[in-house]
Amino acid sequence: MQYLLLVVFGAAGALSLAQHFHLGTAATAATVLLSLASAYIAWEAFRADRAEAPAVDLDTVAGQLAVAVKDQWDNETAVRRVNDPYPLPVAWEAADDLLAEPWHLLTDLARAWPGGPPGDPALWPQHASGLAGQDAEIGEVFADRVPTRRLVILGEPGAGKSVLLIRLLQDLITRRTDRTPVPVLFALASWNPRQPLKSWMAEQLRRTHPGLRAPVSAAVIPTAAAVNGPADLAQALLDSGRILPLLDGFDELPLALHAAALDAINRALPAKQPLVLASRAAPYRAVLTHPETMVRFNGAAVIQLRPLTPDAAAAYLRRDAGGSHTPAASRWNAVITHLGTTSPVGQALGTPLGLFLARTIYNPRPHYRPEPAAAPHPNELCDTTAFPDRTAVDTHLFNAFIPAAYTPDSPHVPRWTAEQAHHSLVFLARFLQDQQGGSPDLAWWKVPHAVPAYLRRLTSTLMFGIVSGIALGIEVGLAGGPALGFGLAGGLMVGILAAFIVDPIPGTRLRWAPRRITIAFLSGLAGGFVLQFENVLKAGLGDGVGNGIALGLMAGVAFGLKAETPDLTTIIGPATLLSSDRRAFIKIMLAGGLAGGLAGGVAAKIPGGLGIGLGIGIAVPGIVGLAIGLGIGLTQTAWPHFVIVRTHLALRRKLPRELIGFLRDAHENRGVLRQVGSVYQFRHIDLQRHLAQPVRARNTIL
Repeated sequence: MQYLLLVVFGAAGALSLAQHFHLGTAATAATVLLSLASAYIAWEAFRADRAEAPAVDLDTVAGQLAVAVKDQWDNETAVRRVNDPYPLPVAWEAADDLLAEPWHLLTDLARAWPGGPPGDPALWPQHASGLAGQDAEIGEVFADRVPTRRLVILGEPGAGKSVLLIRLLQDLITRRTDRTPVPVLFALASWNPRQPLKSWMAEQLRRTHPGLRAPVSAAVIPTAAAVNGPADLAQALLDSGRILPLLDGFDELPLALHAAALDAINRALPAKQPLVLASRAAPYRAVLTHPETMVRFNGAAVIQLRPLTPDAAAAYLRRDAGGSHTPAASRWNAVITHLGTTSPVGQALGTPLGLFLARTIYNPRPHYRPEPAAAPHPNELCDTTAFPDRTAVDTHLFNAFIPAAYTPDSPHVPRWTAEQAHHSLVFLARFLQDQQGGSPDLAWWKVPHAVPAYLRRLTSTLMFGIVSGIALGIEVGLAGGPALGFGLAGGLMVGILAAFIVDPIPGTRLRWAPRRITIAFLSGLAGGFVLQFENVLKAGLGDGVGNGIALGLMAGVAFGLKAETPDLTTIIGPATLLSSDRRAFIKIMLAGGLAGGLAGGVAAKIPGGLGIGLGIGIAVPGIVGLAIGLGIGLTQTAWPHFVIVRTHLALRRKLPRELIGFLRDAHENRGVLRQVGSVYQFRHIDLQRHLAQPVRARNTIL
């Protein structure tokens, strides 16, 4: 409505001024006609604001999302080699009563819910001890044995909590029917508890599944959704209870915010909302037992992961080495005698993480070089002089993991040496810890924050200022105005302003929208004709038509780009998002240049004919248009900023020049990183924290 009011009052004001200053008929007509183009645009904006989004079936959308989530985690499981040679056994038992709600309270609460309990009470155990299980039973435990379907999974560092969550997700996807919610894994480490939880989860969904940005009718969203954000599919699925959140890494939030975070989860996801929360045991126990904190996770059962049995760990190491009777498996005999004991190596290899690191370092793989390097022997882990405690063994395993992952004997020969990879990974880990508040999310569009803010602003300012200055300088020079320096100074001023107010994020894919092109062209045509109305009355239609077509072409090209909503089953990975953002930047640049060139060319051709006038009319406005497109691109896309900072860091030998290729290789071929939607993460948060430590603290042996 504000658009129409502006047009009405603007037109009325123009007529009043025309009457007050006794303008002629032509000038008065121009003041009225001048508002027609803007009136049409305002009317279209008004209609767009009031138009109902297309009706959608949220159950169908949820089904499509389930397919995408299944594909995402099936692929990630394969990349992480979770099933190679087989999934490590993970067992659990009910946590002690201090950490969980009384069992009778959970059963009474579930029975009292409107509509009845979410599951079959006949399948509920008589006591919390009935929650014990292992491996693939996690889906059955959550769906059938937990009365409220609200579960907390506790475990020691590296005990397998995240892998168990993935197993649960895959099991729930397999069990899912058309009416049950879609399990989605969220890494809590990137959440600020001061932000509403559902708004944050909606952002994560939009980033990983851009198809969920599509708007929906307000009729399909509960009334409470008005406070949670825009009316799109992501928010609609959350507010209608069609998402089952699996919240991983509660302990990775800042310690001071644990109580506030738990309270925020209770408020955002009340007792009837099924969900799973994973955390290390000690931080969760601390927040529940703090003398000044009165908070508890409402309506939740709690299980705690049990340590690996010595037999299970030994069988896994031998099987990964080729089998219990192979010579390679016998290399582990000395280490196996320590499993299950309190020795340093026995404690370090008592978790899935420790076993993964050990097998990567010490289990020899098929050689792909004529003269392979000798594999280290695991017996060194038993040396209590070199490794007097568990911390020393853990430090050694983390230090040796990167060289083992980047060995030249790999079937995928690395393009980077172990030393180069270690140097780059240390830089990225410190960037996450120091500049990103310890977040595990390694997003390429955040890499520009690895350099000081003044340097980012300076490079953006110079880039926009120089191009704009050259363009403006050429134009005023051809018109007999000030010299190039004037244009450069003006461009720098605009660049400085843009650099200080913009923190760009990746743009969506763009496409030409015929309807928008038509509307913009007609509006520009009317505007150009009106601007030359008095000349038209005196000299004919030439000037009006020429300027009208020129402005129409400029408006049609410049405003004809529209964001494209991907298919719901599309998952945007880091490399795909980078390519999409780069194409968006190029399209914006070309749109600006094409708009300026076409406008100038047509304006020069119709009043003055072809020849030199046409050439100048295309060239000069085209250069100015490119500069305008550059400025818009710098504010709407993240790719140019990433390229500038990446080049700067590569020249300083901080990161590889082909950073995305390096990250993809670290994920797909080395197992150092994992991928969660459009961001990478270190395989384990402890690996990130270890690499982020100073060299002396890491006690590096590289």
